Amino acid sequence: MKKIIAVLAVAAACMFAANSAKAIEDQWSKGTMVAGAMVGFYPGIGGSITGDYVLVDSWWKGHFTVGAQINFRHWNVAPGYYSWNDLAVAPRATYGLNITDKFEVHAGVMAGLGVHFWSDGTGNYPGFCYGGLAGVRYFFSDSFGLQAEFNYSGYGPYANVGVAFKF
Repeated sequence: MKKIIAVLAVAAACMFAANSAKAIEDQWSKGTMVAGAMVGFYPGIGGSITGDYVLVDSWWKGHFTVGAQINFRHWNVAPGYYSWNDLAVAPRATYGLNITDKFEVHAGVMAGLGVHFWSDGTGNYPGFCYGGLAGVRYFFSDSFGLQAEFNYSGYGPYANVGVAFKF
């Protein structure tokens, strides 16, 4: 019984000593911009260029961004027979949390226009693309980091990794 009381006392002391520790860091300030370039290999080969601007920095512990992205993907469906290329341009909105001062997670939505370009001559098909995204960023310095993002729209899923620059 004495051991249990001692362990509880130590746990309580540690809890009170760590009371000022933060579980989530402060959000990015309004006006912060983050630009990124990524390459992806699933499915097909492609890439994304993204840009986000922090519009609101007062929603709980996170930051709300608005921005845009351009996605391109080449998919060789049946080698020697046909392939297609996708190109999509979409505005996006994300909500991000800074888990540490270097690590940020975000999720959001996007909606825009896209085109499928078929290599077999059947035509090009423009359309509306919309979907969601989830990603992470890790900053090695105040302005440079790595990012990974998965997004899904009517133009297929994209899993990308690349670099991020914070201004």
